[in-house]
Amino acid sequence: MGVGGLVQLAHAADEGAPRRSAPRKRRLLFNWDGSAIHTWGRTLLPDSKGPLTREQFTSLVFTPIENTGVDTLLFSFGSGNVAEYQSNVLEWPGEADRFEFPASKSWHGGVDVDPKDQYLNPKSLADAGHNPPGVIVEECRKRGLGAFVSVRMNDIHDGQHPKGTLPNPELPTFKRVNPDWLVDDLDWWTALNFEHPRVRALKLKVIEEFFDRWDFDGVELDWLRHTLYFRRGTERESGKYLTAFMRDVRKSLQAKAAKRGRPIEVAVRIPERVPWCQEGGFEIDKWISEDLVDMLILGQGLTELPTLDEFRQLMKARELPIYPSLYCYGNSYRISPDEVIRGSAANLWKDGADGLYTFNWFCHGAWRKQLLNEIADPMVLRNLDKNYTLVRGFEAVPTAPGADFVRYNTTIKEASVPFFLSEAEGPHDVYVPMADDLKTGAPKSAELWIAMDYSQPGDRLTVLIGDTRLEPVEVDLASSWQTVGYQLNLLPGNGMISFPPTQSYDLRFKAISFQVPLKALKPGRNKFSLLLNKRGPGSDKPLRVNRIELYCRA
Repeated sequence: MGVGGLVQLAHAADEGAPRRSAPRKRRLLFNWDGSAIHTWGRTLLPDSKGPLTREQFTSLVFTPIENTGVDTLLFSFGSGNVAEYQSNVLEWPGEADRFEFPASKSWHGGVDVDPKDQYLNPKSLADAGHNPPGVIVEECRKRGLGAFVSVRMNDIHDGQHPKGTLPNPELPTFKRVNPDWLVDDLDWWTALNFEHPRVRALKLKVIEEFFDRWDFDGVELDWLRHTLYFRRGTERESGKYLTAFMRDVRKSLQAKAAKRGRPIEVAVRIPERVPWCQEGGFEIDKWISEDLVDMLILGQGLTELPTLDEFRQLMKARELPIYPSLYCYGNSYRISPDEVIRGSAANLWKDGADGLYTFNWFCHGAWRKQLLNEIADPMVLRNLDKNYTLVRGFEAVPTAPGADFVRYNTTIKEASVPFFLSEAEGPHDVYVPMADDLKTGAPKSAELWIAMDYSQPGDRLTVLIGDTRLEPVEVDLASSWQTVGYQLNLLPGNGMISFPPTQSYDLRFKAISFQVPLKALKPGRNKFSLLLNKRGPGSDKPLRVNRIELYCRA
């Protein structure tokens, strides 16, 4: 960068600095949540005799994504409470308990692992001169990938076990000795209260350390891990504290950028609707107008984003790229088949995304490289099989904490299923998004899959798309169930991190299947109406529709 660029960066660190140039648009951002380094590292390498080596760590992280459509890696080095790297700010996992670890081998998420690995793997790497943040930056540079650190702003995985349960490797000393730092009325008891200035100061130090010590291109501030920043009912009025924090982050990182001679980009992951951002205390209108952010990452596992323009309308002086979030599970799939991911990706591109962001993909091996190439290019997606799923609502597990940590997303706010059908209430309308444009010659056929609970002999159903009744015009549910869905068969050495090791996943389910006439479909949201004509006798529960999917064969 020339002298003029350095001067511009230096001025940008001052209040009232001139507007910065439009940030680079990226194609496919891949978030690694750290699973490859901590508790599951050795689980994936059964022949390993000790903690991870640099070569093993590098292979686990980059094998799934190199030579794919991924152009930017965002890596989370722990929860933001403890550090899965040698840090001068945060403790190691387990350090608060003097490195005593739970005896249970299923401490983290119910998967059979050794909890000590969360400490031993990164510690061994750092002791050998391979501190994980440095490795990630170096290896990204070799591959031409953008390197971002992903910082979880209020992760509460340390609260998944009851208060007082020790040892707790993820529960840091600062939470143990400062109970006044915690929000005291939430389901998850370890959430930090960002009204507290020392909380904000600590989080700023965590961020600054990554740029004082390593040459990352930018930072992702993950405000959705988790959405627990203030007491219930005070979120909107308390948003000023998050905005003050964002100003401090921008000022600090712009000063560091001026010294190193190139920008540091700030990405934020926030709810997918502007009103939900405001409800949660994320004053995104101010963050944009005050030039505090460079890119927006929206939501948690989106299947469409027809409201993306809400954010565009806030961009008066500087256009920011927007990246909707794409998960590899959800809507009744514990692992989403390729067709389901393609359908969501195609919808998000159609809705105007600048690129896509993947989260919690947990890939082990190379089995999804082709899929990453496909979803990075909407033109490639046009001629592939796709499954368009309706969003299924979040259902809290009775024995687990409730839904505080997923308050501001479609799963809670606007889920399409499940819903109940009754004869008295008439038809129930749903809108299935479909990116395909029939003018391109795809799809060649389409099926509607409807799964239900509490069906009884004698239940009779009619389904319409628009004004067109699907055949058969009236379905006798008891005699019409079919097995639909997918079976995933993986090659050895491939799989899902944090899932029990297996080479086959049976994702099939029972459903009523209808052929959908292509002439009745259109790009965008397709209206389907479900009408229960007759309810069979003998049930004490109403008929419940629990999933709806539109499968399009190219």
